[in-house]
Amino acid sequence: MRLISSDKEIVVTGVGVVTPLEHGAGVDTFWNELCRGANAIGPIRGFDVQGYKCNVGAEVNDFELFLEDYWREGHDRCTQLFALACQYALHDAAVNNISKESTGVAVGTILGGIASGVKHMEARYFRAEEGDQNLLKKYCLHSVASSVARRFSLQGPVLSINTACCSGADAIRYAAMQLQNDRATMMIAGGVDILSEFAFRGFSALNALTTEGKVRPFDRRRTGLALGEGAGVVVLEEKSHARERGARIYCTLSGAGSSADACHLVRPDREGEGLSRAMNIALAQASAIPNSIDYICAHGTGTLYNDAMETKSIKRTFKEEAYLVRISSIKSMIGHTLGAASAIEAITCIKAIEGSAIPPTINYGEADPECDLAYVVNSAHKQEVNACMSLSAGFGGQNTALIFKRIES
Repeated sequence: MRLISSDKEIVVTGVGVVTPLEHGAGVDTFWNELCRGANAIGPIRGFDVQGYKCNVGAEVNDFELFLEDYWREGHDRCTQLFALACQYALHDAAVNNISKESTGVAVGTILGGIASGVKHMEARYFRAEEGDQNLLKKYCLHSVASSVARRFSLQGPVLSINTACCSGADAIRYAAMQLQNDRATMMIAGGVDILSEFAFRGFSALNALTTEGKVRPFDRRRTGLALGEGAGVVVLEEKSHARERGARIYCTLSGAGSSADACHLVRPDREGEGLSRAMNIALAQASAIPNSIDYICAHGTGTLYNDAMETKSIKRTFKEEAYLVRISSIKSMIGHTLGAASAIEAITCIKAIEGSAIPPTINYGEADPECDLAYVVNSAHKQEVNACMSLSAGFGGQNTALIFKRIES
């Protein structure tokens, strides 16, 4: 069954991001900083990293300044990040009166409100104090989605998705399915996660974090990733619905593919077969051929395993065209934002189409024979982008590919 059918053209009418690059100042600032090649990765201030090989990450500071009053008190940091991205996306889409009965929300997250859960556990079990039971209500993975639904009294589908690093992209993919199957007329979809000590310790134990303070995707000297935090949200509608209300349309979400490696708990299939399958599915749904894709926003973590696997997977799908398509990784600038990463990268694709530019992979200096494709490095590349693909690969062998195309009149 086609996920996104030709008679139901799904379009993007609004975008919103909160990242360590612009600290909640809006998508235009985010895009400008991306294209400038700004580096948001620096010493972690939010928790003690003394004694670890890595002490850097990408934190969002003072984003609360931009929040609506409704979200300032009584909400977890993770919910606040997503709420601000929603605030921007809905404003961008010029949604003044939401149709409550036919609008839904899909949120991808790995950690959800883990910060609230940790606070409760520390008080009740580690300090023998009375824990705040309300913190546990915020800890559930579905709390972000349900908080947004309550804020706008949404009665459409309310979905919470955890598919590791593919969570944000899969939330967008599932939101498109709701529209395609007439379960909603508008969907708010994206991903969010915070930079937490819990995740930091886990990635450190896996020796996956950079040991030199920089993230160098596809570079021979790469030593690992840095963790980040943030949120990315898109507003999706069926094209005729968007046109009826006079909405500005960014592009179409024309294809989406998902697959599993079923290979290893944390390592991807080294040959890239699973990610290649996801790309092939997305291309088929988009009725696209490899040489029609102008840009790939790569998963590009900066780890030895991922970057070599991702390069192989692109070669599997694109064959001789693999050496022509432009590729970059924004994780070199904002770190790995976990469940938010693939949503923020989807928005990067959308902005690349609008802005006719491809943001760079920074910190690149030495070519790796295993990573020998057309990476955009150290400075942005100006070109018309008519179609682009966002790739995600997560723990457990999760793989997702999204394809966005310039709108056809």
